[in-house]
Amino acid sequence: MTSRFRLTVIYAVPDFDRWAAVLAAADQEMDGVERMTVHRSIEDPNEVMVELDLRSEADARGVLQSPRLRGFFDQTGVEVYPPVFIGEVQDDLST
Repeated sequence: MTSRFRLTVIYAVPDFDRWAAVLAAADQEMDGVERMTVHRSIEDPNEVMVELDLRSEADARGVLQSPRLRGFFDQTGVEVYPPVFIGEVQDDLST
């Protein structure tokens, strides 16, 4: 099944290595998440972009409301919850 919704978050982390270790330790599937990609900025090694491909808008909203997400931010030292973009795929221009 092709994901129709994407949740994207770009934010600074206090310590990338700590952040990545907590993420690796969590290694649990989240409901509705079909794929997760993590990008590290080439200009600022403590800035990340996380993208989640999701099955539905409800799944995306569920991730945002998840206590696990808030707990992850707390464990990794992220003090301000970052803005989140949720979008529905309208067109794939790669073909």
